[in-house]
Amino acid sequence: MSLSNVSPTYIQPKPLLRLKLLFLFVLISLLSMVTLFVQGARGAQVTLAWNASSDTAVTGYKLYWGTQAGQYALLADVGKSVSQVVSDLQSGTSYHFAATAYNAQGVESNYSNEVSYKVPTTTCTYSITPTSKTFAEAGGSGSVGVTTQTGCSWTASSPATWIQITSGASGTGNGTVAYTVSANTGTSSRTASASIAGQIFSISQAGAQTTTTYTITASAGSGGSISPSGSVSVSKGSSKTFTMTPSSGYRLHYLLIDGKRVRGSTTYTFSNIVANHSIAAYFRKK
Repeated sequence: MSLSNVSPTYIQPKPLLRLKLLFLFVLISLLSMVTLFVQGARGAQVTLAWNASSDTAVTGYKLYWGTQAGQYALLADVGKSVSQVVSDLQSGTSYHFAATAYNAQGVESNYSNEVSYKVPTTTCTYSITPTSKTFAEAGGSGSVGVTTQTGCSWTASSPATWIQITSGASGTGNGTVAYTVSANTGTSSRTASASIAGQIFSISQAGAQTTTTYTITASAGSGGSISPSGSVSVSKGSSKTFTMTPSSGYRLHYLLIDGKRVRGSTTYTFSNIVANHSIAAYFRKK
């Protein structure tokens, strides 16, 4: 029989095979609407995410990645999750990621779109010590320590004119920033923040005192006297000495300085006076 006289025969696919092929086609079609993207990245760690498939037959997702585009040596079955954190990536290496969806029978779709992430060559973290400092109206100086990895660069600056960076305006690795704070001639307190290695360093300073004289209230109990006594006016920043004299048959027992008990002495001096004070002398029989 001649082959030219033979009619071709059409083979009808089995129903189950048609169903599987149809499902796979639908699954692949739906995945084309799933977009993979980098949700966040920090150093050797990256978070991948994608929108969920609208097909109720999809029971989970797999995330693939590797160091060559289109070739994925690693995978993670993330179930129904729509994001995955991938960590412990190699410094300076580029990674490529793609996702697939699958159903309860394990039928898996084609890959989604591919996204890439290059791990920074050096992962730098910074910390400073201390993070804040308070100064009196007279100002002063201080220093801040910077801690980071070797090779990590940083800078230090202050927007406030009354805070001056005197050394360590920039550096690499661990270092120290030195600064000065000018005297506050205004009556109001003030605050400012310096930026050191990307961290905030806060400085607070008291305002100038408007009072130029202060009062020291001096008193003595029975059995002796104090000199001078009563309300004694003194100039700001000055010193004042008080003398205690026991009466005959008595001795100095103790003093109350600003309400705090201290051991007795026949003289007591307030130095660099910048506030009101009190002194009281108490005596006892010998």
